[in-house]
Amino acid sequence: MNINALSNPFSVLSPYASRFAPLFRRRTRVSPAIRVFRLSLALLASPLDMPAVAAPLVIKLGTLAPTGSPWHQMVLQIGEEWARISGGQVTLRIYAGGVLGDEEDLVRKMRIGQIQAVAVSTSGLAILNTDIMCLQIPLMFDSWAELDAVEAGLIPKLAEGFARHGSELLTWTEGGWVHFFTQERTATIDEMRTRKLFVWAGHPTTEEFYTRARFRTVPLAVTDMLPGLHTGLITALDVPPLAALLNQWFGVARYMVDLNWAPLLGGVIVDRRTWETVPAAWREPMRHAAVAASARWSRDIRRLGEEAVPAMVARGLTVVSLDAATRAGWRRDVEALYPAFRGQFGTAEDFDKIMQLRTTFRGRLAAR
Repeated sequence: MNINALSNPFSVLSPYASRFAPLFRRRTRVSPAIRVFRLSLALLASPLDMPAVAAPLVIKLGTLAPTGSPWHQMVLQIGEEWARISGGQVTLRIYAGGVLGDEEDLVRKMRIGQIQAVAVSTSGLAILNTDIMCLQIPLMFDSWAELDAVEAGLIPKLAEGFARHGSELLTWTEGGWVHFFTQERTATIDEMRTRKLFVWAGHPTTEEFYTRARFRTVPLAVTDMLPGLHTGLITALDVPPLAALLNQWFGVARYMVDLNWAPLLGGVIVDRRTWETVPAAWREPMRHAAVAASARWSRDIRRLGEEAVPAMVARGLTVVSLDAATRAGWRRDVEALYPAFRGQFGTAEDFDKIMQLRTTFRGRLAAR
């Protein structure tokens, strides 16, 4: 995928327009004998062990992912694989771009049965299982490799937490490294404290952390972010570069602090009641298909996240580099809050496990 095309999120759809061309071709007349022959071949080729289902199953999935974005392409791939695995009996109907509301709205609609699945960020996942917030602790991780090492030791436990709350976590997803985008040049943490910073509404732990860090927070839905920037309600936001590019937020907040604040993670969740209506023979293949799609697109998301920055710079973004002393000031003030929030970003056990896994990884890295 060409990163320059992502400056217009809809332009990435053009390569797929050829899929629809056959619908407009002139149809040719087929004789009844040929139709019978084709039907016989289809019956012979169909698997005999296909589970019987009472009726085709439609799973409605909501997501904020912009149409044509890598996250949208990922769930499209999942839907295609589910249709193949089920012989067309399972359809994943996707509502992208926030047309069904913010992530809190999506989770609520899944709980009451209006939709049956969501593809959401950590903000949405935390509504179902607050323990996921342990992977969102600011300035905890220095690299993807470090995050991968820590995740490997925590994923089984976190997945069990969703199951206890009536949800089936099919796969993890990634959004990229969160950075601060501001309307005025910002380098130090004290300068950031003077900005009006967007925080995701409905997440008191995150808001409390930012408040304890002495940031000026403004809780909003993501769908209100762009209007908030235009009206001055907010003057700063913390999002991954790829999301800033796709949603055009960087056009209003034209400075980016060169600091990996935290990784933005996510997941694809299906309501347990719906998942259990899927024939048992299909569930594991469908789960594996979701994991494979996530792995494939996560590689692209990491790469595109890096390419998004020069793409935005070419369109007027200014990257604010930090010297060692400024970077140390951010880390000093943030890490001073860790003891107070041990047990709030996930459990205290999760926090201790992360610290232990991170120390082990850094020790191995230093020994090389």
